[in-house]
Amino acid sequence: MKAAFRQMIALDIPLLVSMEREIYQVSPWSANQFKEELALMPKSREYLVALDELEIIGYGGVALLGDVAEIHTLTVRQSHRRLGIASTMLEKLESWALERGAKTLMLEMREGNSPAMSLYQRAGYQLISRRDNYYAKGIHALIMRKEVKL
Repeated sequence: MKAAFRQMIALDIPLLVSMEREIYQVSPWSANQFKEELALMPKSREYLVALDELEIIGYGGVALLGDVAEIHTLTVRQSHRRLGIASTMLEKLESWALERGAKTLMLEMREGNSPAMSLYQRAGYQLISRRDNYYAKGIHALIMRKEVKL
């Protein structure tokens, strides 16, 4: 399946919050979190949505902090997973950051999310740390890093 991608806009936020609550029952992003991130586009943030026809099926975002880029979120609806959408979106977010001088890419992911771990490892990320109880009690974050080869 070939998804289309476009920049996220404020009108997307209600649907994205709904998707967050559906996919991440514990500690989903709020509408205010999305609004705060979008307010920083395009200078230090890039947020994309993936579309199947007109339906949003995924979203992702990256923040540029000096020469370090942090993938803040990368989510695809269950019904559209394993079709290459997340890897294509990750590539687009990484390219945006690299074009703006990023030398290191970082992300955090929920421990136990083996599909995400496989995606990130295939993309060259390495596990560097763990944050206990990061998302909620008993839900830990794994910190991953990818060094850019110049």
